[in-house]
Amino acid sequence: MSKFFHRFFISVLSVVIFSALAAGFQYTFQSAGELSFGLLLGIYCFYTAPVFILGGIPASYLVDSLLKKHKDKLATTVQNYFRSFSLYGIAGIIIMMIYAAISSIASGQFFFSIEESITNIIVGIAAAAVYYHITLLLQINWEKLKKQRQKEQGNEAL
Repeated sequence: MSKFFHRFFISVLSVVIFSALAAGFQYTFQSAGELSFGLLLGIYCFYTAPVFILGGIPASYLVDSLLKKHKDKLATTVQNYFRSFSLYGIAGIIIMMIYAAISSIASGQFFFSIEESITNIIVGIAAAAVYYHITLLLQINWEKLKKQRQKEQGNEAL
């Protein structure tokens, strides 16, 4: 599968999972049953899909190219994880701030309050975390792990 379609698939999965998390949070803690979970899920999917696809895919290409260019041979797996996660988080914050700026300007608001900025930063980091962890999950070779586990269980039985 080509890199673009792989990232597109990751974006679509991220849209559904992030929208489900956001809808669940709003349904549970904020709206007190005004809107159903399914309706909230649809609304969040509608608004987050363009952001993930138009912003997330190019940002992931950029972050991955930066990581590949500055790959440290001596870094541990944990260091690589935090480096990658922080770059994805920064990209998520930038994309979210651009989206919020475009939305605010379209509605006639030309400034952000501190609360809006903090909320946008948190949402950007959360969206980047969902995208990055789905990327990590799809990199795992599940068949290889399954065969390795069966092999280990076979050795334990002997």
